[in-house]
Amino acid sequence: MGLLLGSGSTKPQYPYDMWYGVQGDFTSRDYKLTRVGNLDLHKTLPIQKKIKRFVENPDGSVKYYLHQNDSRKKESGAAAILDSTDGNVMLEKPEYYFRLEIDGTKWLRAWSEYPLPGFTKMERKSISPWYATIDITNSVAVSGCWLTWAGDNIARDANGIVILTANAAQFRGGSGAGDAAKDGTYNSQLGMARTSISKAGVRPLCKNGTHHGAYRAYNELAWLQRCEYASLHCQDTYNETLTSEGYKQGGLGSGSVVAGGEWNTWGAYKPFVPCGTTATLGNNTGKVAYTIKGWTGGDKTVQVTSYRGLEVPFEYLYMLADDVLIYHGADRSTAYVCEDPSKFTSHSDSSTAVPVGYDPISDLPRTNGYILQLTHSAKTYSFPETVGGAANAGGCDYYYQPVTDGGSGWYGALLSANASSGASAGFGFLNTLNRSSYSYAYVGFRLCRF
Repeated sequence: MGLLLGSGSTKPQYPYDMWYGVQGDFTSRDYKLTRVGNLDLHKTLPIQKKIKRFVENPDGSVKYYLHQNDSRKKESGAAAILDSTDGNVMLEKPEYYFRLEIDGTKWLRAWSEYPLPGFTKMERKSISPWYATIDITNSVAVSGCWLTWAGDNIARDANGIVILTANAAQFRGGSGAGDAAKDGTYNSQLGMARTSISKAGVRPLCKNGTHHGAYRAYNELAWLQRCEYASLHCQDTYNETLTSEGYKQGGLGSGSVVAGGEWNTWGAYKPFVPCGTTATLGNNTGKVAYTIKGWTGGDKTVQVTSYRGLEVPFEYLYMLADDVLIYHGADRSTAYVCEDPSKFTSHSDSSTAVPVGYDPISDLPRTNGYILQLTHSAKTYSFPETVGGAANAGGCDYYYQPVTDGGSGWYGALLSANASSGASAGFGFLNTLNRSSYSYAYVGFRLCRF
């Protein structure tokens, strides 16, 4: 990368002018990053603009893209069918070319639309734009939206209960059939994400080439957001106004934050934001106000975030990642990633062998804390490297591990954090406290295909 940067310049030299990126320093506590490369591309953001929602065919190919400004429509403007019966609703992370450079204490991540020298191709990936659920009738994991609309507002009956499509019960979220008694009530799980299910429980329901190994796509989207805002603080104040130079500023703000005790009283930590609440935003970044009926102390309105079509990117539900396993040993903790969905496994908690297909990516801290620095890899992978940061310093998100309590063996990875996590949540959040068999009411999954 030094050849591209020139001598201390942040502007690449001809002829390799078509890349843009961010630079940070391992010795710094500042969450703000330096924009490098072609600064005009930081304004036009060509790769980020290719992130878009679509409805897929059974083989994962695009049946039709959804409208840039309204996912309820096809790209052509005709009405779209989002309830999964026309195909899963997915979010396309485009292919691009990536290069990592580390020089002394500085690291640099660069992105390009073109195969520049030293850049690695990152393949197209698709991930559900919101948390997924299960087709109860056919025992298949699906991604859809079962909302109906009154203009640009979610349709509700006279009691304020959300009106859903006629087939919504077939795709009930929460604990599935176990929540049938709540249908039509203030804490109904119709139209919601499926939770209370482990990685092993989801795995056989992912069919026709889908899976729920979401870490790799989620991590790439996280870094595209960090590049766009030149910041590691994804919860920084949301600001739609560009800087005087024409760059994005601030962050995405907090997520759909609620108090944990109130959430428990309302619905025992089960989902409260219907899938597709941000459909009216299309592929744009923004927030949609959603009112939760029957909340403790009265109806509660939360702001539902979407980053370029990725709804509730953090601080709503913990997210399962079937492509990551964590090993906490006597004196070392390591994150492993598997790129082959056919080899995804929950593994034996006490095994001393590494499961087939899982490669060690980086060591992890041995104490809990706010992330100070993240690791970097040529495939964009990143995990917590050191702790000692804060909610507004370093990596800004939190890392949990069980070593201080005597935990050892194989563990799963929970990403994103839940709605009561507050400042600890974010794109970089990582919880390694739980075994792979873990399931709970506030743990969901995203459907993937790559």
